[in-house]
Amino acid sequence: MIKYAFIALLFFKLANSQNLKVLQEHGFENLQEFYSEDQYTLFYEDNLYRFPADGLYQVLELINISTKASNAKVVILNKGVPIVEMRFTSRDYAKLKTKNSTIEDFLSVATIDFTDEKYNPEKTLNNSYFKTDLSLRFQLDYTLGNFDNPIRQRVNFQPYLSTDLSKGVNFETYYNVPEFDELGFMEPQVGILRLSNDVKLSKVDFLNMSVGFFNYNRLGLSFDYLKFLYKDNLRWNVHMGITRFGRLNKDLIMFYDLSTDLRVDFFSELNYRINKYDMDLSFRYGSYILGDIGYTAQIKRYSGQRFIGLFYKKSNYGTMVGFDFNLPIPIRKYNRKLPIRTKLFDHFYLPYNYRSDSDVGMLYYIGENLISRMTDYFPAIIKKGLLKASKRG
Repeated sequence: MIKYAFIALLFFKLANSQNLKVLQEHGFENLQEFYSEDQYTLFYEDNLYRFPADGLYQVLELINISTKASNAKVVILNKGVPIVEMRFTSRDYAKLKTKNSTIEDFLSVATIDFTDEKYNPEKTLNNSYFKTDLSLRFQLDYTLGNFDNPIRQRVNFQPYLSTDLSKGVNFETYYNVPEFDELGFMEPQVGILRLSNDVKLSKVDFLNMSVGFFNYNRLGLSFDYLKFLYKDNLRWNVHMGITRFGRLNKDLIMFYDLSTDLRVDFFSELNYRINKYDMDLSFRYGSYILGDIGYTAQIKRYSGQRFIGLFYKKSNYGTMVGFDFNLPIPIRKYNRKLPIRTKLFDHFYLPYNYRSDSDVGMLYYIGENLISRMTDYFPAIIKKGLLKASKRG
């Protein structure tokens, strides 16, 4: 009896080891799998698809899971940090693969949630580290309402470079090249150049630490903490930055002034998400980079990766009303099989402030990190994305 059980387990291991090969050929990274008599667990990182739900849908299409294991778990990584998992039974998965159930039926019995799984990057296939992404972005700055020239604008050409160095550690920089400048002279210079570390403290607690040059000519340290208080509906974010004046010019010469005071900016933000309407309501209070103290109230309405938001800012420097929106660039999949990869930036972001000359509530940009991308990994967002991906086929 033991002999037959051992042979069955061996065949199960051989069958599932093919999953890693198939996923590697497709371009997925940081691949690992573990199996026992009743559990199959797969880790993967998706740098192929712009939207994590699209990547998960492809993984479910590509792999095969033996019914020898009664339960299965698929864990999604970001820079080697486990974020979210999907749990289901092999029997339900087999029904989906054989078209005996629909994706709606499968999602009604599967569970998508934040994960407490641990990941060891030393035991991985198709490591994502030290692979460089070169992306191109265009930023539009503009002002409205001038009598002689009602629309004045500046187009900034911004080549980005980003590479993951180890688990949770990322280097990112971009160079800002102003073109068609009607707003006044702005010389080319480094926008940001920073080292960032994403740390998972628990299943629902995340920390980002960044050091380097940020935009608005800030040099220093930035800390962001995110905690989910109730599922993915209610979350709390705390930020603290310690910076002073500093920048890199077009010749990469560093300018900084140690005589200027260190400036500490701090805020606490509470965000409530209404999943039924894909809407975020947020309230932030704290101090900003120019020393003003106040609050920001905002509402955002999402449609996939698109959103439009309205905001109101008030501080001892005055008030500000405006809106912003984000549009994804219509390229859903990238080529990740080369060590140096080029692509367009995956979205276009544009804000509008009622008063273009106001310094109310200014924040600097530290680059992309896990906390800034966390919305894409919300379980409710992934579930809706899987339904949309199944309709596209």
